[in-house]
Amino acid sequence: MIPVVLASQSPSRRQILRDGGIDPVIIVSEVDERAIEDDFTGSVGELTTALSEAKARAVIDRIIASAPPTLDGADTVVVIAGDSLLEFDGQAIGKPGTADRTRNVWSAIAGQWTQLHSGHTVAVLTRAQQSNGAVGRAGDDVRSDGPDSADRTGSAPFELGALRSQRSATSVLIGSPSTEELEAYIATEEPFHVAGALTIDGYGGAFVDRLDGDHLTVLGLSLPVVRELVTDMGLFWPDLWTLKR
Repeated sequence: MIPVVLASQSPSRRQILRDGGIDPVIIVSEVDERAIEDDFTGSVGELTTALSEAKARAVIDRIIASAPPTLDGADTVVVIAGDSLLEFDGQAIGKPGTADRTRNVWSAIAGQWTQLHSGHTVAVLTRAQQSNGAVGRAGDDVRSDGPDSADRTGSAPFELGALRSQRSATSVLIGSPSTEELEAYIATEEPFHVAGALTIDGYGGAFVDRLDGDHLTVLGLSLPVVRELVTDMGLFWPDLWTLKR
């Protein structure tokens, strides 16, 4: 089994992984997202990828500097990071944070088609002595089999073996809640903390009329995309499973 670190405090991303058989170690990146957004000049989709990579690299640096005890005994670790933004009329709509901003977002997007972009970054870390050939073909054993590998496990520092990013997008037709419904939704404070001022896995699910694409992208982490990245870096996806179904 290969441990997975989720570089996010998002409950939905954690639940997606758990539903997929993976119980991740949570390490929050603490990246200044607003600073990255302010300096970025690319598309909304490209911004989500840039944010996810920044989060991944921040957590990777922390693991390399001082791996948490939960990773003791691991020869290989997978780090997963994600970021999501809703795009409407060519503009990114992030987390509104306040009731007034939530009202402004909903006044614009209600009854409209939008695009939800999720950026994904996946990295493979290996123990320093195992860096040569640690990432091989899909399904290969990535652990060292040398005579002293057991003694080295958990003692050598990690180093970055590979890192890749990919984004996905899903079209979302936003519903048209009544004024009273919207105020009740605002009172839950759920929309303050999610991209686009709504989430389909909570109260906001009733206010989404249609999706065209992967619903997991809307929740913030597309398992098919993550699996593709993991497999492309030479790991066997079921080796990440930690939960018995």
